[in-house]
Amino acid sequence: MHRLTHYRSSFCCVAFNHNYRHNWVGLGSRNMADIPTKDPVLNGHHTEVHRYTYTPEDLVLQSSPWEKFSRSKVIYNKFDEELCSRWDEAMEAGMFRYRLDSLQTKILPGRLRFVAQLNVKRAQERRAPQNIIGMNHPFDPKKFNFTKIKPGEIVFEVCPQRDSPHQKNGTGVQNGTTSEEAPASKRVKKSAHMVIINVSPLAYGHILLVPSLQDCLPQVLTEEALLMAIEMTLLSKHQGFRMGFNSLCAYASVNHLHFHGYYLEYELGTESCLTAPFHSGVHVLNSDYPAPGFAFQLQGEDAMGLARQVYKVANYLQKHEIAHNVFMTRGTQFGEDSNSLHRTLRVYLWPRKPVTGPKDDFVFNPALCELAGHLPIKVEDGFMTLTEEEAVKTIKTQSLQREEFEALKTEIAAVLG
Repeated sequence: MHRLTHYRSSFCCVAFNHNYRHNWVGLGSRNMADIPTKDPVLNGHHTEVHRYTYTPEDLVLQSSPWEKFSRSKVIYNKFDEELCSRWDEAMEAGMFRYRLDSLQTKILPGRLRFVAQLNVKRAQERRAPQNIIGMNHPFDPKKFNFTKIKPGEIVFEVCPQRDSPHQKNGTGVQNGTTSEEAPASKRVKKSAHMVIINVSPLAYGHILLVPSLQDCLPQVLTEEALLMAIEMTLLSKHQGFRMGFNSLCAYASVNHLHFHGYYLEYELGTESCLTAPFHSGVHVLNSDYPAPGFAFQLQGEDAMGLARQVYKVANYLQKHEIAHNVFMTRGTQFGEDSNSLHRTLRVYLWPRKPVTGPKDDFVFNPALCELAGHLPIKVEDGFMTLTEEEAVKTIKTQSLQREEFEALKTEIAAVLG
């Protein structure tokens, strides 16, 4: 049973992730072929590389308000089943640095509805982050990177099939999977987009999307990588599957292009928080949100247009060495409240103060999920005593000042045209 079962106490919202499979509804058989082949892959090892192929028709563009989302009988799709099954298998095989046995969770009282989770093991047992001191570090093959992972850390290769020259000829596609004519496994080649486990998980199902893994790209956003992350978020039918990105000097711990993805079965305030129109369809977070940032939303089915719009802003930030974080979540269309049936995908982009050197000054580090309102807490005392006021103070210490953001908006308006 997948570890997405929740219990609630009388004084706060508390979650415990259990190690048993859960009530799966509406699922067919596994969408990966079960006849593995052995091919040379990463770090000199041989392993099975399973392949998840999808088309734009497999993207789940609609979602429901959380009040209609049943935690006791969640309907997942084949993507969720495949990802969670392989993640569970890796956990049982001991591929993680620690077992994610339970996460105590509470909603901080206040208007922002921050979700705090106690995760002491991640703080204590994760790999030491690389010492990042600038935004333009080239990829360094001598340091840890994702070509050096163990074979058991691979979840699958994700293969988009689009109406473009990138479409793979001769490969049939059906219902988010390869057809019977497609190979069960394939050699990891240059530019394969890989999904791997995060060996130090912050939540259930914590994975990394590594676009074009063997191209060994530094941790700098590209338009294609953003499109991959947007589409992967939309492949999940689960309301709480989120993805995000930390730039260098914004709590990225490995200088190899990657996104984080994970499940969180709690509504975040950023799913429906107020935004204000800015320029060319781009919005900004309302002035009462503690971290000034840009907000984007999916228009219809145009994932490519969304990726291009986010990239324009992110590319400017990168070129001007402004650290930044990105967060992707399902939510309401801008201007709608949390109960609205008008849903979409929201993407937030926060320019922020750079972080260099040691990263352990706070009870939580304001990175991609923290800025969005999900706070993994490193110490028990901090978890028990944390208030919304203290969380806001921590976030503001690493966010741009309002006047800095207003000046940046003028520059970004010129970029958007």
